Amino acid sequence: MHLLNPLCLAVFIIQATNACNPTRRDIEGSDTFVIGNDGPAPAATLGFATNHIGLVTTRLDEMKTFYREVLGMRLLFDAHITLEYTVTYLGYSQGGRNGTGFQSGAELAAAKNNLWGLLELQQFNVSDDRLIASTERTNTFGHVGLVVPDTLKAEEWFRSKDVNILKSVTEPLKDYTGPVPNAFGLGEFAGLHLAAKKALIDAQGLIGLDRFLMIADPDGNLIEIQQQDA
Repeated sequence: MHLLNPLCLAVFIIQATNACNPTRRDIEGSDTFVIGNDGPAPAATLGFATNHIGLVTTRLDEMKTFYREVLGMRLLFDAHITLEYTVTYLGYSQGGRNGTGFQSGAELAAAKNNLWGLLELQQFNVSDDRLIASTERTNTFGHVGLVVPDTLKAEEWFRSKDVNILKSVTEPLKDYTGPVPNAFGLGEFAGLHLAAKKALIDAQGLIGLDRFLMIADPDGNLIEIQQQDA
């Protein structure tokens, strides 16, 4: 279930293979966790990379404020395609994560198609639609995945900013219903299947899910946060 979002894929592999759960280091040869053995990618796909994900919103200003002031992303640009339709790109400076790699919005925008992990926000400001986040109703979008140096300090920061915390670092996932199970595809919309759900809850330590931090953005999109050195 954890591999629902491309942004989380590399993080998941690194964390799981480098002891996501210190009590389970015997995964080699196990049929529970299977390491990929793909050969080189097809020649026609060389140079392909995950550049960005896109979120549709009807509250662009709130989303920009959250991702910039709470999560620390920088604004590349706002593209006002029409009076009603705006495309916004946000991302992290990619010259380093220790504060020495600052890039201005102009520098990031100039390098846009050579950057990874960007966030695109799309707003049609006259839409009559009510957008439904995966935390409210299971759909094909799972979550945005972040890594941080220290999840406990990150949680303190988020609490100081009144962020909607769906799961604390120190609390394992316990419920079969609610925002996090919905976003992971095992909530109320998956049906009862209590035995299967209990088995999954009991096994969450296999990938370190019990120590992940879960928050929601202003639209209710789930953001899963893992510790970088876990």
